[in-house]
Amino acid sequence: MEYGARLVSLAALLGTAVSLYNYFDPLSGIAGTPGAILVIASTLILFVFGLIMAARPYSLGLRVFLAASSLLAIVGTAFAAHLLNSRALLGLMAVCLLGWLMHLFAPRRALA
Repeated sequence: MEYGARLVSLAALLGTAVSLYNYFDPLSGIAGTPGAILVIASTLILFVFGLIMAARPYSLGLRVFLAASSLLAIVGTAFAAHLLNSRALLGLMAVCLLGWLMHLFAPRRALA
């Protein structure tokens, strides 16, 4: 099983929920801002990347692209969460980073 990629997907999905809450809650201070919309999009993209990584694509190029893009999405979203003062989202991106590291360093079977 690919626990790291599943952890990335789960944390990104929860990050999307937190971002949606921040976008619609008038007391959040970031309701309706373009930055909140960007964070919603980036967490959704990260969720999709996690699902694809969990499916274990055989193409080396696709695996490298997904790993690099996921790391950039995690770091960028964490930075945006910091700027938007969303501690919950920042914590979820830390969980995403942990899942990404688990995925990256997980033992793999050799392809025949």
